[in-house]
Amino acid sequence: MTFLGFLIIYLVVLALLVHMGTVYDYALKKGYEGTLVRLRCLIPVYGYLYYRDIKSLKLIEEGELEHLFSFEILSKRIAFYGGLLLLFIIIMVPLSTIVVLSVNNSLLQTLFTTFVIILLFLVHQGTVVDYASKKGYIGIKVGLIGLIPIYGFYYYKNLPKKRNASKQAINEVFKLSNMISRIFIYAEITLVAVIVIVPVIYIFGMAFANIRTDIPNQIWPDQPTFEAFRYLFNETNFTTWYMNTLSIALINMFVGTFLITGAAYVFARFNFKGKKAGLLTILVLQAFPSFMGLIAMYVLFWKFGLLGQPRMLSILYIGGSIPGNLWLIKGFLSQIPKDLDESAMIDGASKFQIFVKIILPLSVPILTFVAVSMFMGPWMDYLLPGYLLRFSPAGAPVDYDITQQWTLAIGLFRFINDQTYRHYSAFAAGALLVGIPITILYMVFQRYLIEGIMAGATKG
Repeated sequence: MTFLGFLIIYLVVLALLVHMGTVYDYALKKGYEGTLVRLRCLIPVYGYLYYRDIKSLKLIEEGELEHLFSFEILSKRIAFYGGLLLLFIIIMVPLSTIVVLSVNNSLLQTLFTTFVIILLFLVHQGTVVDYASKKGYIGIKVGLIGLIPIYGFYYYKNLPKKRNASKQAINEVFKLSNMISRIFIYAEITLVAVIVIVPVIYIFGMAFANIRTDIPNQIWPDQPTFEAFRYLFNETNFTTWYMNTLSIALINMFVGTFLITGAAYVFARFNFKGKKAGLLTILVLQAFPSFMGLIAMYVLFWKFGLLGQPRMLSILYIGGSIPGNLWLIKGFLSQIPKDLDESAMIDGASKFQIFVKIILPLSVPILTFVAVSMFMGPWMDYLLPGYLLRFSPAGAPVDYDITQQWTLAIGLFRFINDQTYRHYSAFAAGALLVGIPITILYMVFQRYLIEGIMAGATKG
């Protein structure tokens, strides 16, 4: 279909929707409503003429009816239905494409079938929960019983009402508009879940497939094996890469958070000459991407003999994270009342004691968020290690193995980029092992991370 043909169809459908909405509002003003009225309003011209000539059931002025056809109302209606129709097309075109492709593709067919089954399952569960809540039944038990197909609905249908709800209010649960709304909501949730979960399962499947040169065309292997993990630990320097990255991440997290917190505390609680200029300078520095200074970083590392030393990368990571995180922590600390400092000073506390015993405990959420963010950085960075660790350190012997100074990003990239060492399953296995410390941190500090994100978004 050409663009012109698509545009014509879009405009025709939009005109029908605007006509229906306008005529239906016209009918409502005269006291007519219901499904039959909507269907009649869909008929071009006839729908308007029918309700124009029919007797009004309400006392209404002619001006109110004419206002429905004013430029102000019609423009808003066109914009609303135009956006709604465009959103529908954006959703339905990819979905229709997947449906068509799934006919000849077994993988897509499996994914689409799974999506539909999960969607029906969730819609059934949501409908049962809404139906039960109308009758006065709420709680975890309701949700669990709603998971049972068909039985969940009949179970609550036969139970007496705990709430004084009319039959009409209960039947509203099964209203067409409510069902369509529920389908769209759960379809979006299911789609997001599939988009997130399927790649994770695929990575797990690739890690246990032991495939070297070919990318697997199935989500899970027929015969899972641990060969890729054995290859990582026995035939590569994966352990060394892991320890190099872990040490950099820990230095970055502890030293970086300590330095940035101290600097942020000074900017937040003290007044001194050049404070505003310093903050503005730090803010400007944040606008420049780190790769702009690669040559300068290389020259400095070369002159100071730091090339080929992975832990020295912490200097660059900490320095690069100062601008953004300093402003983040400073904004949080500025919201802590200074009355606490003054009260503590009256009681004889020093500035250091105020910082340690008052400021730090109150700043745990934002400090945890910054610390975890700084810990994650080295695990995912390839640019700096790939540029500064490809040289042997000063004084290295002739037979020096340069791979022992690599980080995980460099080593794992080798498995998908180097023809000699290509091993997709090893790359996937390494990626899973990389996720272990990050997942542990997120699980342990989940509460503080959520509070830190909220604090960083609203304070300062």
